[in-house]
Amino acid sequence: MTIGRRLGALAAATAGLLATVPFVTGATAGAAEKTCWSTEPIELALEDVWSYTYQVSWCAEGTEIVSVDPVVTHQVIAPVCSWVGNLEESVTKSPDGEARTAYNLSAFSCPGDIGAKGVTPWAIVTLQANGTYTVDATGIHP
Repeated sequence: MTIGRRLGALAAATAGLLATVPFVTGATAGAAEKTCWSTEPIELALEDVWSYTYQVSWCAEGTEIVSVDPVVTHQVIAPVCSWVGNLEESVTKSPDGEARTAYNLSAFSCPGDIGAKGVTPWAIVTLQANGTYTVDATGIHP
């Protein structure tokens, strides 16, 4: 047998052996896959004055929530009002560590009678690692 044939046979045998070895890239075999969801938009408004929308996206791997991304969008309708911004925002773990509660309190600045009707919209949402959620409470404070 010539050297060329020996090398060819060795290459073929090596390729056959490597074809039987499992190949894993970037993750440990059997690791939980990351899955993500978003809540429906939670909309609060003072008619013809302003609107506030709160939506939360989150991802889980198995039974663990690994990321939470709350987003607030707003619209000022009455020219006498202005957007102040997010006053308070938090994401906290439940006592058992499996759920997350997302909270936002935002504010608009409006004068007189308009301001007395409500300028601080807020929402509380509890997220589960299985993709379900509950809107625990919402409101508008003057």
